Amino acid sequence: MRNIKLSNKIFDLGLSAKELSIYAYLCSLPNDYQTFEGVAVKVKQATIAQKCGIKAVQTVSKVINTLAAKGLVMPIKRSVKANGYKGTYIYEIKKLPTNDSFFFVDRSVFGKLVPRQLMIYLFICKSFSIQFKDCWNSYNDICRQTGMKRETIIDTISELESLKLIRRSKRKAKDNRRVYVDNHYFLIMYVRGKIRKQGKKIARLHLQYNRTCASLLANLIFTCNLITKKKICQVSGNTFYKRGSPQIYSHLQVPNNFTLLK
Repeated sequence: MRNIKLSNKIFDLGLSAKELSIYAYLCSLPNDYQTFEGVAVKVKQATIAQKCGIKAVQTVSKVINTLAAKGLVMPIKRSVKANGYKGTYIYEIKKLPTNDSFFFVDRSVFGKLVPRQLMIYLFICKSFSIQFKDCWNSYNDICRQTGMKRETIIDTISELESLKLIRRSKRKAKDNRRVYVDNHYFLIMYVRGKIRKQGKKIARLHLQYNRTCASLLANLIFTCNLITKKKICQVSGNTFYKRGSPQIYSHLQVPNNFTLLK
């Protein structure tokens, strides 16, 4: 799954930026083992440091001990290999229930952000309104929920905006249009797409003709026959014989002696 589900109560635990980032990343991992009180995951501390933007592995160990004292993460005894080396860490995660209130987070953000950036991004995802498609929390609201300073929040939001993860829109006051009063934040969602093979082949062959034989461009009949669901759309020059334009690559110029193979 690309998106993970986290509880809205995660900001009520009073966690720091590093604690919240590590706990959210452990909750995003698939369950390796099932326990009585929760689930257990198997992951290296070096991987946690890389995904949460923490430089030192020792910091990860200290933060996990803090989470263990709060009852959120419980390290399980590590196994010993045949050569005497210890195996990978196994952690028992106590996940918060997501029955009443939850929010979704894109899993790909782990590994791109440092803890303070991840904390602000998670808060914007939590406050994001599905009905209005934006988030309008003020800097003071974010300060109370995250425990960070106002200056740090302003800089972090600018960094998230430069990383193309969010988009900020400034709103003006109704009585004085020269004054900005509110900031609205929009999440930028990335969707994976594929380019059609036929379109790539047409573009490649067309560029090949443009490079090798420029004289062929003198005598052109702009004819592009693309079979659509309803009818064939033909284009000649700048005049459309039938209404509508081709769905893909209608701007390509095809010579007379050039045949497109299916």
